[in-house]
Amino acid sequence: NVSVDETARVLSVEHNPYYLTATGLVVYLAGRMQDANIPIASDGGVDGMWALENIKQDSEDDIHHHSASMRWTVVLSGVLWVVSMFSLLGGNWDYLKYVALLSVAFGLPPIAVKAFKTLQRYRFDVNCMMLFAAVGALALEEYTESAAVTFLFAISEALETRATARARNALSAIINLRPENARVVNSLTKDVVILPASAVAVGSLVSVRAGDKVPCDGVVFEGKSTIDESSLTGESKPVSKSPGMRVSGGTINAGNTQLIVKTTATSNNSAVARLIRLIEDAQLNRGDTEMLVDSFAKIYTPIVVLAALGMCTIPWAFGTEVGKTWAKNGLITIVSRRRKPLFVELCALFRALSLYSIMFILCRS
Repeated sequence: NVSVDETARVLSVEHNPYYLTATGLVVYLAGRMQDANIPIASDGGVDGMWALENIKQDSEDDIHHHSASMRWTVVLSGVLWVVSMFSLLGGNWDYLKYVALLSVAFGLPPIAVKAFKTLQRYRFDVNCMMLFAAVGALALEEYTESAAVTFLFAISEALETRATARARNALSAIINLRPENARVVNSLTKDVVILPASAVAVGSLVSVRAGDKVPCDGVVFEGKSTIDESSLTGESKPVSKSPGMRVSGGTINAGNTQLIVKTTATSNNSAVARLIRLIEDAQLNRGDTEMLVDSFAKIYTPIVVLAALGMCTIPWAFGTEVGKTWAKNGLITIVSRRRKPLFVELCALFRALSLYSIMFILCRS
């Protein structure tokens, strides 16, 4: 929008300084008006005032706190499984193996629901395998083994969910490092205007008082103080900053002196914003190893299930005894030779524990 005040001989132009600066506009007009002297009365792009009415706080990137608590059914399933393990002592303790049925009853339904949803999409996943393993162990009257498969898989999923929630909370904490507002100094009037950090243009002067966050990456223009960079670098000792030294957005003025910082990047291109984008990309992108394992599982899982299904059905055509023998072999194939379900689920448990530890280390880093 352009408005002209002929009495005061003032031309007012509303423009976006990211695309057209006031200086550039003056140079253009001077070239069209035979090098006329056109002074700049005020430049809203210097202090970000041009965006004050148009900027709205963006809450799309807000990440809320995530909590992951273990279901009471998983805990009860584990307690009942431990009780059923005493049946391995034999003798008068043998009847405790039936307690494992209660363990399966409490722990298996969530796995079964996920497995059926996967089967409805004509696909197989680890939930299907664990469901078949648990049911197969029950068919072989290995109740304790079935309870082990159910509980250990359920707790591995719970630990993995908790690790994921912890990683999301860590990302939320990093996002909270982004300052919401900035105290922009008008280079002409020296007035301070509080604006959203996202509205601060490159080259603006911002005032960072003691205890305030630096809104954008920039260079110290005036003042001397110490900056707490532990949120970005992990270094607990504040770093002394003087004119000409670079500061990063999201760090805190830990000294007692105000700093005037000249911004060199917008808040969307600050160190904190780049860190957030790196973490988001790392979460979205899958590693080569993970993609290889998933590709292998898509082929391996259906083959195992179809082979076991064939052993449980086809041999019945050759007689009852043959059918019973091969049906048992088919169930053993799913359960992986009796003791292997426990080994498989222990691997799943260790995988979840490893993921939990790795995500904890990454989040701390």
